[in-house]
Amino acid sequence: MKYIKYILFLLLLFPYSANAYTSSVVDITKKSITDLADALDKGYLTSELLVTLYLERIEAYDDELNAIREINENALEEARILDQERAEGSIRSTLHGIPIVVKTNIDVEGLATTAGAKALSDNYPLEDAEAVKKLRDAGAIILASTNMSEFAFSAGNSNSSYGKVGNAFNPLYSPYGSSGGSAVAVATSFAAASLGTDTNSSVRMPAAAAGLVGLRPTLGLISSDGVIPYDTTRDTIGILSKTVLDNALILSIINEEDHNYIPELDNLEGITIGVINSYLKGSSSSIRVNTTTDSDIYNLATEKIALLEEAGAKIVYIDNFMTSYYYNIANSTMSGDSFCDGFNKYIKGTTGSVRSFEALANTSGRIYSLSGYLSSCNDVWLHDATVVANKKEIFTNHVHDVFSEYDLDLIVYPTTKNKVFTLSVGSGVNSPGSFLGSVIGYPSITIPMGYIDEFSYGLEFFSLKDEENLLYSVTKVFEQFNDLAITNSSLTPSLYEIPDYIQVLKTYYENSANELTSKTKEYFLNYSKNDDIKNELQATTLIKKYRELTKLSELSSMQENNIINSIIVSIVITLLIVLIYIIISLFKKIIICRKNTKKRIEKY
Repeated sequence: MKYIKYILFLLLLFPYSANAYTSSVVDITKKSITDLADALDKGYLTSELLVTLYLERIEAYDDELNAIREINENALEEARILDQERAEGSIRSTLHGIPIVVKTNIDVEGLATTAGAKALSDNYPLEDAEAVKKLRDAGAIILASTNMSEFAFSAGNSNSSYGKVGNAFNPLYSPYGSSGGSAVAVATSFAAASLGTDTNSSVRMPAAAAGLVGLRPTLGLISSDGVIPYDTTRDTIGILSKTVLDNALILSIINEEDHNYIPELDNLEGITIGVINSYLKGSSSSIRVNTTTDSDIYNLATEKIALLEEAGAKIVYIDNFMTSYYYNIANSTMSGDSFCDGFNKYIKGTTGSVRSFEALANTSGRIYSLSGYLSSCNDVWLHDATVVANKKEIFTNHVHDVFSEYDLDLIVYPTTKNKVFTLSVGSGVNSPGSFLGSVIGYPSITIPMGYIDEFSYGLEFFSLKDEENLLYSVTKVFEQFNDLAITNSSLTPSLYEIPDYIQVLKTYYENSANELTSKTKEYFLNYSKNDDIKNELQATTLIKKYRELTKLSELSSMQENNIINSIIVSIVITLLIVLIYIIISLFKKIIICRKNTKKRIEKY
């Protein structure tokens, strides 16, 4: 009893909040880039608040996942500048004020470009990579760099000398690689989207395992300037996002052709899609990519291919695509022989202690050896480059012959034939796309098809050269028919709850322009700065005034009354606490008075 009144008094002075994190009237974990841009336009968010919300999520959750490599310390200041531009009516693009993360083998001025190796921890670029420049010019905020498989060596994991990245849905499992950090950061809502790089499957596999859309574009469509290379004949920047439209928005900004990508189809009538039987189901083949697909993945992919037919597509099944001859051709086009010379060219645009590939190979701070690549330095690999180019031409002709024979627009297959494995395994990945678009530099995109147990799996679409808009158009239709929720890992839920009365207030705000509009916008922008009780009281007042001024039909009066009643209950509870405090104080005074009276009686 002695301390109860003090506790109640403190509760009144400092109203209880469910957590210590910044709150918002928008749940950023459930929003696409276009949703966030709309919230910024309406005044529900500022870019400064958006950056703060993402940074708090990284602080809260990334220790277990290890997706983020380095935070941009200037992100909040950049956000304030972009907010001021917005306030002045200057909006650069849909990406204005939207935080994006970038794989740590892509140059971002002010952040170390490490390629996942501590040996390159002081490797700072003199300027942004070309793709990053385009993002900044469009108003995007580069929030952080992301962890990756060291030197982009492994598709099976994202293991660097900074530690392993954990799967977004279970950190004891692999996120795949090498763009695992970029994928996990978006799947856990540490940022709105990300850039990765893809040599064989390093964007598409991590995207599929994270429930994301992942694009490998036509080779050369996105500049590789400012990117630490591995295989210069295959490497490309790729895009990881929560939706197809988000992906198209980013490609529209960073492509080298100044092309605007807009999904155009409402259905798939007139579209013919090929299904390579050995990629879909497989068999007991000696050719790895033709081996048996996990039965659960096969069943899920078959179910989703049926959705394509439901949307109007003609499905054609293809046998004998990957013969031993073409498999050997495809395998022989994989090469890291250009790594040494590519790195020596790249490093001239940075500052740091490592100034050559030879120095990198002979220094510590790595988990992978580079000694095997030293023999290809000084243009030694160029002799083999011609051979590789000839083999790619053979495979390209084979792909075109198949498209022509079956009159195809696209080819579809599961992004992986095997289930996600634990971090301790870290190998054995089987991705059909590594033996198609990666071989000849043609585009492909993975899109979430669903979950098996707790893990996400993707469906991948492949097209001929420069057909990215067709890929976006078809996958946008598939996305609509498949109707999956926007990805956010259940391991990383929202750090705040949005009260019901906020939706009521938003409805009034969006549907009636009057003298309350500016006051309501100001309320939304200040929401994160106020305590819960103040927010409730202000919302109650605004809702009451809106009801007096407008007659909206979007919400039934019963719904409104229930929400208003819940607000009143909160206020009543607060008043009851005050009353209890007063009663306890009076009760204590009575007890003290009785004791004093008793003492006086006993004395006399």
